[in-house]
Amino acid sequence: MKKIIWISVLLLVGAGFFYLKYFTMLLDSKDSAIIVNKSYAFQEDYQDKRKLANAVDNIFIGEVIREEDHRTKKNTQFLVRITQNIKGALLGDITVNQKGGYYKKNGKLYLLSYEKTPLLKKGEMYLFAVSKTKKGYYTMLPKYGSTLLDNEDAKLKLIDKYRKVLEDN
Repeated sequence: MKKIIWISVLLLVGAGFFYLKYFTMLLDSKDSAIIVNKSYAFQEDYQDKRKLANAVDNIFIGEVIREEDHRTKKNTQFLVRITQNIKGALLGDITVNQKGGYYKKNGKLYLLSYEKTPLLKKGEMYLFAVSKTKKGYYTMLPKYGSTLLDNEDAKLKLIDKYRKVLEDN
């Protein structure tokens, strides 16, 4: 009888481990993800900061607090704390939606990226260019919707660029 119980326990543990490895990301290292890069159909040439500033609702400096959700492989949401507004007047913490993210397929971990845009990182400061959606969160364009701010000089230069662009409009 004890033998049957032990075999049953081992089978259940094995099935649980298989489920965790094959269907969830709990046992995966994100560093080992297979990167899938897709192109994005932009409506304008957003390298032109004037066109980008006109296309979005808000431009601000913010710090990524944490990843909120990755409901589908096409989107990942982050909680972002606004530290300085450049266009618009947002306060506090908001949810920012980034196209792309991690997903599992056939037991393998993938990272979907649009225009080779890296996922936002917790604790990092970015300049965000976002538009509000009907669902109440803010979405950013791949490649042009976030700029990592490595230092204070880079931050100040970008703020000046966007303020000049907004003043000229």
